[in-house]
Amino acid sequence: MRRRILRATVVAVVCAVVLFSVPLAVAVLRLYRQDEVRELQQLADQVAVSVPADVHDTRDPMELPPAESGTRLGVYDDTGRLVIGSGPVRGDDPVREALAGAAASRRLGDQLVAAVPVGSGERVRAVVRAGSPADGPLRRAAWTWAGMLGLAAVAVGVGVVLSVRSSRRLARPLEVLAATAVRLEGGDLTARAAPSGLPEADEVAGALGRAAGHIDRLLRRERAFSSDASHQLRTALTRVRLELESALSATAPTDPHDAMRAALASLTHMETTLGDLLALARDVPERAPLDVGELLAEAERRWHGELAAAGRPLRVVAEEDLPEAVGSPRAGRQVLDVLLANAVVHGSGAVTVTARDAAGVLAVDIEDEGPALPEDQDVFTRRRSDGTGHGIGLALARSLVEAEDGRLMLSRRSPHPRFTWLVAGRYEEPGQ
Repeated sequence: MRRRILRATVVAVVCAVVLFSVPLAVAVLRLYRQDEVRELQQLADQVAVSVPADVHDTRDPMELPPAESGTRLGVYDDTGRLVIGSGPVRGDDPVREALAGAAASRRLGDQLVAAVPVGSGERVRAVVRAGSPADGPLRRAAWTWAGMLGLAAVAVGVGVVLSVRSSRRLARPLEVLAATAVRLEGGDLTARAAPSGLPEADEVAGALGRAAGHIDRLLRRERAFSSDASHQLRTALTRVRLELESALSATAPTDPHDAMRAALASLTHMETTLGDLLALARDVPERAPLDVGELLAEAERRWHGELAAAGRPLRVVAEEDLPEAVGSPRAGRQVLDVLLANAVVHGSGAVTVTARDAAGVLAVDIEDEGPALPEDQDVFTRRRSDGTGHGIGLALARSLVEAEDGRLMLSRRSPHPRFTWLVAGRYEEPGQ
């Protein structure tokens, strides 16, 4: 990963340097050539002002100023013949253009040539020609190119250093994410990637952590399913056994159909319980309007017979104009079954279920006439393998209620225990 980032960065820096330096190098060469031609023209102009009116006058011969090594100066008459200095005997193209009245410059072979006319108006009496080696600007440009190459090397070096640092900064969070993913793949769902300071990598790490947490919660719910299901089904199985044993007893009525129908009803309830627990273990919490009245009526139908057989009345009271509530009917059925089963097994006397308005929140109270609970007893602790805890049912009920954004608490310990279920509040349609 780091090598790929480093290679890509270096290639990008080199390409940028090349794309910038090549046109600049060409421009530098052209600039030096233009500068050389301008110097030749200035030298020819300096000589032109000292050219006599008659270039063939031998009484006062003219002298040419000293020139740099390699520079050739020559004066030509109006016929294009060399009079003094160095240069071709017959004037070349720049000389002929200058005889026409305009200064001229161009490259001829290995020479840069500039020609300046001497005279004014339509009469040109002489031409001054200056020439220098054409590779002079190239040599000057070569020194400049060497400096540019050094700067380019420095730029590439700086780019390499920055790319190494950048590659480490970019690769390290990805390597940490890869290591975290390997740990998650190995079953360590607590693995999390520490913040790196790179927003994109931190977003991926956060999403990975949330996904791992979600998977962990799902696995925990799946693992708890067997114990929760066995607890909830135990009461239904006991009821079916009692009904069938009663039908087989010597004092049973001759027609066993009533016992069979009761057993089938218990098996149907058992199947519903199993389906509810499995759905609650696997699915996300539902957010829909909850018909508490229907839940209470259904719970009354299920538990009235068993409590009546034990000589214990069941009272269900619902106030008018109850607050709106949301949740899952599956979870609601299981919570009420747990609380009523707890009252049947551990309580005594009448069982009262009351739905009331608790300061704008729907509250469901379940109480019986059983003995008070000790102050130091936590009835919601799940029984562990070492024997500590107080069973599964109440812990299951609390987890189901909290998964629906509600609250389950022991609101009174004495003289008789009372459990209160605060149901989650108002439901809003998606998009509102």
